[in-house]
Amino acid sequence: MVVYDVHCHIHETPAAYGTLEEHPDVVYCVQATNHADWQAVAELKTRYPDRIVPAFGIHPWFVERLETGVIPDTWEAELQQLVTQHGGIVGECGLDKIARNPETGNLYPFEPQIQLLKRQLQISTDLNVPVSLHCVRAFGAMVDVLREAEKQGWLPPRIMLHSYSGSADMLKQIFLKGELGKRVYVSFSQFVNGRNADKSTQCMQVVPENRILVESDLHKATDSIAALDDIVGFVCRARGWSSDDARERLAANSRHFFGL
Repeated sequence: MVVYDVHCHIHETPAAYGTLEEHPDVVYCVQATNHADWQAVAELKTRYPDRIVPAFGIHPWFVERLETGVIPDTWEAELQQLVTQHGGIVGECGLDKIARNPETGNLYPFEPQIQLLKRQLQISTDLNVPVSLHCVRAFGAMVDVLREAEKQGWLPPRIMLHSYSGSADMLKQIFLKGELGKRVYVSFSQFVNGRNADKSTQCMQVVPENRILVESDLHKATDSIAALDDIVGFVCRARGWSSDDARERLAANSRHFFGL
């Protein structure tokens, strides 16, 4: 039975690509983060066309590269071209209020993050493709951006909250209601969600069964297999599903999210 790793970065460890041949039952959504790695994701899609869903975007940790010119002004056109050419989605993008630049020790500037996210949401909407969102300690601002997107007409068709770390109440009261509720999928990883099992269990229990996704959020394909087994088991315990039932449901949800 096919398992979808809906958010990972395995393009960063090419030496582990052999795992894709050893485990043909896993499909990976490989998420670029910084423009410099877009070509690596595109090449991986070309090498394994039936095993890779490519995602192209700029992560909030790299927002300063736009200001310094390391990421060129042509990035938006390049992003649209790559997503269209390779049948991809937009991501990883989002907001982060706690991460710091390791070189300066400073928080990444937040207002530029918001503007960068808005532009990527607009591209996702223009291309009618899903988006994968990173959000750390910035859920209030994320909700504001998504509500503005809804009002202005640039809310993407499907939205993944990757490795969701917010509360169950926020899911019930905001992300899973109204127009957002028709578009939001919630993804969980052992890497992130295993740190607070009780909170994550509550979140898994409030997400509709057709909107749950799983991921590894890892950078090495050899590590992703066990991580996927772990998070599928976590979902089974939270929802009371058998392993086979869970894998069937999660695969169907993933195909629907990606439009496959």
